[in-house]
Amino acid sequence: MPQTSWMGQITKRRGYTLIEMMVVTFILALLSAIIVPNYVNMRDGQKRREFYTEIVDLAGTARELAISHHATMYVQADSSANAIVIKQESNDTNFQSADGSSMPSDTTTNSSGQRVNNNPQSNIGTATNDRSSDTTSATLPLPPSMAFGNFQLAGQSSDSSSWKVRYFPDGSCDGGAVELDDRGNQKSLVINKKGGASLVDGSIPDVSQSSWAAGSNVIRQ
Repeated sequence: MPQTSWMGQITKRRGYTLIEMMVVTFILALLSAIIVPNYVNMRDGQKRREFYTEIVDLAGTARELAISHHATMYVQADSSANAIVIKQESNDTNFQSADGSSMPSDTTTNSSGQRVNNNPQSNIGTATNDRSSDTTSATLPLPPSMAFGNFQLAGQSSDSSSWKVRYFPDGSCDGGAVELDDRGNQKSLVINKKGGASLVDGSIPDVSQSSWAAGSNVIRQ
């Protein structure tokens, strides 16, 4: 090929203009602004759904551990770590009553080898002694956008420091509830006295409306 022809083809080739590059950059930025937030919201939504399943499972795990270990387990809110934990209650733990008197847990072993508390005491509305010796069995952190709301223990209002829902070796439970606030969206974990747990929308429901006197009729909506 003659040199003049070869150089002529070179001169016909050109790169992208500044305007073309700006248009491509703008389109990429626009797509990122649309796609990235949707992806983040979808990922966060999936994590929240997984958490709601896990927190109900956690309550069930506490009951199973109490039965299998023949021990008193409890679910507790750890506000400092923003997490829900399961702990095993130490045998030598003393509870403190509302008037400040000490109430030791009188635990014996029955013929079946199960530990039985002959003097069960509730920690409702009271301050407990040092719990540092209690063993942590499981921890479930709350998502970063989620926080604890109101607490309820055995039908009474409680707070994060005294909220400890206990599960006993026979499968029974103190019963309680906790609100979970996710940027204004509320759900409540409700634990009944048989140890069953469920997640409901909104604030803690009125548990007094969930049972009726024997022989009364319930009108279905």
